[in-house]
Amino acid sequence: MTNNFAKPSYTIPSGDTVSGMLEQARRIEIACGRVWLTIAGEEHDFWLSAGDTVNLPANRLIVIESDQQASLIELSNVVEATTGSSMQQHTSLNVASYLQKLSQKLRDQVFA
Repeated sequence: MTNNFAKPSYTIPSGDTVSGMLEQARRIEIACGRVWLTIAGEEHDFWLSAGDTVNLPANRLIVIESDQQASLIELSNVVEATTGSSMQQHTSLNVASYLQKLSQKLRDQVFA
């Protein structure tokens, strides 16, 4: 499905994708499930689980694929200005937060 993410939420069946471009930056939150997020122009893709959030940039292709169960994603407006380097800072902070969570999960599994 290709769209402009106009609705505030989407339920994505297992293995399905939604893709499109945003007219303005938005924040995605995974309400339930797990998704694979690809943002055109980003070096890395992201695995996101329930509770994770990422700021999505405007005018770039966004592809979201649900993992092995249906996922619910919610979109909201980004409060802060998100143009130019500010958007890069938001993306960097989200990536750092994501990597920090991932490192903690790995440590928990290794030392459990």
